[in-house]
Amino acid sequence: MKIRTIICFIFSILGLLALVAYFFPEDGIAVGSVRMKFPSLTEVLQTEEEKETLPTDTVSTDTLSTEELLQMRMDALKAEKESEFMTYCETNAARIYMPGDNIDYLDPFFDALEAARERPVRIMHYGDSQLEGDRISSVLREAFQERFGGSGVGLAPAVQTVPTYTLSQSVSPEGLSRHIVYGPKDMRLESKAYGVMGQTATLDGPTTFRFSTRDRQHFPHASRFGQITLLTSAPVKAAAVAGTDTLILNETQLNDRFYCYSRNFSSPRTTVSLTVDGQADVYGVMLDGQTGVSLDNIPMRGCSGTIFTGIHSSTLSPFFGRENVRLIILQYGGNSVPYLKGKEGIDNYMSGLKRQIEYLRKLAPDACFLFIGPSDMSTSIDGEMQTYPILPHLVEAMKAMAEECGIAYWDLYAAMGGRGSMMKWVDAYLAGPDYVHFTPKGARHVGNILYETLEFYHKFYRFRTGKDKLKLSADSTELVVDTTQVPSVHATHTDTVSHDSLNL
Repeated sequence: MKIRTIICFIFSILGLLALVAYFFPEDGIAVGSVRMKFPSLTEVLQTEEEKETLPTDTVSTDTLSTEELLQMRMDALKAEKESEFMTYCETNAARIYMPGDNIDYLDPFFDALEAARERPVRIMHYGDSQLEGDRISSVLREAFQERFGGSGVGLAPAVQTVPTYTLSQSVSPEGLSRHIVYGPKDMRLESKAYGVMGQTATLDGPTTFRFSTRDRQHFPHASRFGQITLLTSAPVKAAAVAGTDTLILNETQLNDRFYCYSRNFSSPRTTVSLTVDGQADVYGVMLDGQTGVSLDNIPMRGCSGTIFTGIHSSTLSPFFGRENVRLIILQYGGNSVPYLKGKEGIDNYMSGLKRQIEYLRKLAPDACFLFIGPSDMSTSIDGEMQTYPILPHLVEAMKAMAEECGIAYWDLYAAMGGRGSMMKWVDAYLAGPDYVHFTPKGARHVGNILYETLEFYHKFYRFRTGKDKLKLSADSTELVVDTTQVPSVHATHTDTVSHDSLNL
């Protein structure tokens, strides 16, 4: 028999069976007491994979109430929304690397933010010269204060050597002796009593400090303050002059090396003079709101972040507790890039940073920590500006270091666009001709990216914890916050950057 005849016979049989399957009744044919059934075409043609994925307990939607159908839609949209959140957390260039992939690491900080109108919360932003002039910090501060309440510029040194966008200050008499933990050896203190800013100014008689906020148009919250606090190493007499009022500051002794003098104003102020009489080291002056969020800008020029163990714990720990410090941002690494030599150099640097973080975590047990690594930085290689070859290796080492220390990490290098992005930022006037430092415009851009990232995780926190009461939109296509069930803590923040356009 020819092969063609065999094939024709097989297809004839298959065709006949298909006709029987198509016309055979779905419920079978009764022959006496026996009911004969034949598989339908759908069942015959269905793959094994499709059979396995068919639900065995499918309920017809015809039997469900309107409320049940809406709940099914709600559950489906919630699952879809959670998937969107997790996709960002796992893939977005601006994501935060959480220790142990614990998405709830920052929840204690967010809890404090939610309650900031009842109990003030403090954020401390330490870093290198990228922060000078209140860059980056000022953007974060204004956004947090608009969102969660608060006012004032936060901590200021007794003597400001680098002008800032947000505060003008002077001291009389001039020439106070200064000591700096990150400065040359002749500016160091044997006692290590530098305070939370890592620097002091020594008083030896009556001294007047004058403060006036700046750029009130762009920083309307930071430009007003309702409270002044003086931090010193020894007892002094302090009085604030605001308008026609002269107010004596109230003393609180935290320990034998730390004294606080504070006073609330009856109405918000933009200028104040502070007269101090005594012999003491001044750790700083705080200009804050009476509620909400305060954020401190603490730049350390030339510092790589390995100086905190050089500050005596008695001038750090009491402050962290008293001021309800709930987030400490450490932004370092750029100053080390030009000098690191290979893996050994990186390993030694990471060991030094680990000691600092372990030290600070012991002194501030209630605070969450966010380490921000270096931006992209360029140098001339064979006559062409390129990313420092060691920089990507340093970034990966910093991620591993943060993970080992149990803190969060934000990859500024990746958020900028990764290798070669600094050249694009320079071309866009977001970074200066040194291919290292941001311009004011670039610093605002970075501040916006960082705030938007933190706000994204805050939204996820509210979603996960059920603080946002959700409902279906009118057309049932999306979830919206039901503002009729809970008081809204949301506020609109303008001048921010979309997550879809982080890289240039």
